[in-house]
This record gives sequence, structure tokens and C-alpha cells, in this order.
Amino acid sequence: MNRDEFEESVANGTPLVLLDNLVLNVSEFMNQHPGGRFLIRHHIGTDISKYFYGGYALEGNLGRSPAQGHNHS
Repeated sequence: MNRDEFEESVANGTPLVLLDNLVLNVSEFMNQHPGGRFLIRHHIGTDISKYFYGGYALEGNLGRSPAQGHNHS
């Protein structure tokens, strides 16, 4: 899938994200994500690699100071 096809699919309502060089359809996973559906929906059409590998954290997440990332399995 090239970039134009990816963007067209997202514009047509297909919930896709990028992880490294993979295109992932997250429609089946949105309701199961431990962080909630909002986090997945908010990042549709984007590269989620930095979030997936814990390189980004919301300030004050889970009461930890400083905030820490989350490592996915």
C-alpha cells in the first residue's frame, strides 16, 4: 500500500495506523485497547511507533512523576 492509498483508505473511514513499515487495520482492536478507544481513534492515519515502543508519555500518567512510557508486548 502506498501513501496515497493509505490516506485514501483513512479518508474513506478505514481505521489504519502505521507501525514501523506496517499498515495496521485497528478496527477489531479499538474496543479492546487497555488505554481506551479514544487513544486509538485519535491516532488513526498516523505513525504510532513512538507510542508503541514507549518513547512518549503523557505528563503525569498513572500518577507517576515524571511520566513514564508504556512498553507494549
